Amino acid sequence: DPSAATKPPRVEDAQAVLEAAVRQIQQRLASNPAIASLSKQVEFTVTPEGLRIDLVDADQSSFFGSGSAVLRGEAEQILGVIGRQLAGLGHDVVIEGHTDSQRYATPEGYSNWELSADRANAARRAMERQGFPPKLVAGVRGHADRLLRIRDNPSDPTNRRVSIVVRNTNAPTS
Repeated sequence: DPSAATKPPRVEDAQAVLEAAVRQIQQRLASNPAIASLSKQVEFTVTPEGLRIDLVDADQSSFFGSGSAVLRGEAEQILGVIGRQLAGLGHDVVIEGHTDSQRYATPEGYSNWELSADRANAARRAMERQGFPPKLVAGVRGHADRLLRIRDNPSDPTNRRVSIVVRNTNAPTS
């Protein structure tokens, strides 16, 4: 059917591509013993709108040092695996940083806002160093503690996370 070549892929087909990417990332993370334990803190959510990948802190296990935007070595490797896989999709991404509600501020005014944005940028740089094309970065956002995962416990470590949001290019826009 010649008209099939001009039709955009269906949302369901694009969603299947994202689900396959998740499986590939999970396999690559699990097959690397150096990052296997921290990779358990990488969560994937595929929806008709796209894919959300959350790198979530836990008690005694985090992607960054406390109050720091410097990635730990394993986190850098995990972002490399994710970045290389997502590069092949060609979808735009938005990278978001989130903190818990524990107040972090320096006399110079550096706060959770700057920390969350700096962590998102650190993740972006790590992905780009591993081959993710900069032109596919649609945005970098710092949310501080405004979008808590665990609202009932604002100090919960899982509120500290970096999210990589991959938009399904065939999803309906609002």
